[in-house]
Amino acid sequence: MLKEETDYLSANDRRKFDYFYLEGTRLAQKGEIDAAFDMLRQAAAVDTMSASVKYALASYYLQLNKPQIAYDMIKDAARIDKDNYWYGMMLANLAQNLGDNEQAEKAYQTLIANNPQKPELNYMLAETYAQKGEYQKAIDSYEKMEQSMGIMEPITLQKVKLYKALKNDEKAYAEVEKLIKAYPQEIGYLILLGDIYLNDNKDDKALEMYDRAEKMEPDNGYLLVSKANYYNRKGDKERYLGEIRKALSNKKIDVETKVKILTDYLSDLLQKKENLDQAYQLFSELVDMHPQEESIYSLYAEFLLSQKKYKEAGGQLQVAVDLAPNNKQYWLQLMGVNMQLGELDEVITAGEKALTYIPDAAEIYMYMGSGYAMQKDYDKAVDILKRGISHLDENNNTLVSDYYGQLGDSYYLFGDKDKAFEAFENALLHNPKNTGVLNNYSYFLALDKRDLSKAERMSGDVIKIEPDNPTFLDTYAWVFFQQGNYTLAKIYLQNALNKGGDKSADLLEHYGDVLFMLGEVDEALQYWEKAKNAGSESEVLPRKIKDKKYYEK
Repeated sequence: MLKEETDYLSANDRRKFDYFYLEGTRLAQKGEIDAAFDMLRQAAAVDTMSASVKYALASYYLQLNKPQIAYDMIKDAARIDKDNYWYGMMLANLAQNLGDNEQAEKAYQTLIANNPQKPELNYMLAETYAQKGEYQKAIDSYEKMEQSMGIMEPITLQKVKLYKALKNDEKAYAEVEKLIKAYPQEIGYLILLGDIYLNDNKDDKALEMYDRAEKMEPDNGYLLVSKANYYNRKGDKERYLGEIRKALSNKKIDVETKVKILTDYLSDLLQKKENLDQAYQLFSELVDMHPQEESIYSLYAEFLLSQKKYKEAGGQLQVAVDLAPNNKQYWLQLMGVNMQLGELDEVITAGEKALTYIPDAAEIYMYMGSGYAMQKDYDKAVDILKRGISHLDENNNTLVSDYYGQLGDSYYLFGDKDKAFEAFENALLHNPKNTGVLNNYSYFLALDKRDLSKAERMSGDVIKIEPDNPTFLDTYAWVFFQQGNYTLAKIYLQNALNKGGDKSADLLEHYGDVLFMLGEVDEALQYWEKAKNAGSESEVLPRKIKDKKYYEK
């Protein structure tokens, strides 16, 4: 083969080519990819018309994530050897992936002409036509495939989509009817046609299909779901619930499908805000039937959370993690619920147990760090967060940024301010628009009267993103306060108070501080009192109230 390929080369060049090509092939078989790649490039330099080398190099360039170079290589290979099936297939696939549908179409047409024994190539040509928006040509290609291979569900479904895109509903229905005629014992095709009719608001025709299916298999789970949708459309709530109950109790339906059925049903209930008591009964019945299926407990917890029943949701999540202790999401949900309930010891306990099963879950470390920080045990918060750093996925910029933001908060409150600011910088390196990090970094700089211009810039960026957040407005005001710009500070604090900040003890105290600096002592005293009544933990607030004087924290 090599000799025929290289007859136009001199004897010396032919020997060089043979050596480089065969050595490259040998190295590739040994797994020495870089060395093989180098040998093949040298072979290509000796013989610029070798289709086999260009094909091999195209494969390597794909591995190097350089699809355009691979595409250029395979185009040359297919041009040199027009009849090679594998060159044509790579050319067609690459052309399609790179959006060159004209080239893809030509390549598939050539492949079909050269390989009439492979009717499945028409499927790929049809996809190319569909991508170009030439739906009728795509349908014609599918039909050519059917002529050789017979009626098949995947082809029929594609044709239905295309006829729908052409707004030819009657032909879409006819395609499914052909499936029903070809496979009269397959109840699923009757249900499929019924669902299509129902989606097209042809309720009577939909029910006709469902009735035909029911005569064949009255307890078919998917039929029950479709009939439930039908009755829901008709507003028949009693029958709707009845079909849902029958579907959920049907032993032929797998748990995953039941969870989806129940999810859709709950979504409908929550949207309408009615008959929520029925949901509790359905969950009870489903748990009795499938007591070992953690996904049911997880869904139940999500429903309870939507009703703000955090304690009950925590109980369901505890069962879920007991059944599936390697599921990170269940642990995070459980820790989040305990955080919401203020049960910080439970947050940490759950985290410690979770790490015995999934020690590489960085989010678990972050939750535990938050729990320790909220307990004001900043030493342990820093320690657990440092342990989790090695498990961060550097490609997940959002998580990494939030993680270092939490570490920065903990370092600052622990008293290591330099490391805190270093952590904040790292957080912003991964996500420059992380509003939580920008806000806290600004606030801590302001507290230290350190680089106030930077604090003002960062806090201003946060306000542009979230102008109605009272916490962020408070930070911006506090930066101005530390700069001595009390008038601006007052304006932003008033805005924060008007947007829900009047319940924040810190914000009320800050507003009193600003009023004092503006000479409004009596008004300042009123807001300091409000801060005290709101549960302030400020150590200097009692002195401010007693002495009617501002003191720094």
